[in-house]
Amino acid sequence: MSPLISGLASVASLLFNAASGSSAKSAASRRSQDAAEVQPSAVVTLSPQAEALAGFASKGILAPQGKLDGALGAMPRGGAVSTQDFKELLTRFGADDAQKEQITAGFDANQDGSISHEEFLQGLASTSMARQGTAELSQAVLQVMDQGGNADGVVSQKEFAALATAFARAERRVGAA
Repeated sequence: MSPLISGLASVASLLFNAASGSSAKSAASRRSQDAAEVQPSAVVTLSPQAEALAGFASKGILAPQGKLDGALGAMPRGGAVSTQDFKELLTRFGADDAQKEQITAGFDANQDGSISHEEFLQGLASTSMARQGTAELSQAVLQVMDQGGNADGVVSQKEFAALATAFARAERRVGAA
């Protein structure tokens, strides 16, 4: 096994184990938040595990959650997702109209009316704290990820991967059509 694949497998195992250990705590947290109306945080950050996923994205690796018939980073690139479909995807995560416009414009780097696999990865990578030049876009994406989860001001690995998974599924639908 090559050192790169071995390293990726180790990181994936570490992330899985970290997420598994916090599931009971996050379930209790969700129950308490369900009791009160949750407002999204003004400034959202990435958990260390989500930061690692953003790092994968910056290296061209999409890390979805669950099983999608492919190994980590070996997602088939089914094609670009139209900006209309991308906005519908963002709607499912609770994005408002302004967020949908901002995120779609930020991810559609070549302004061709669609979000390619590479453009999506670049957009995810922009959420990393190491990429400070895209603070407004980064915060919009992080807020949508957090709204789609527990809205606690920190994007978890699961919340980060949920958006990646939704995009990968939309990408697969386009590729299958």
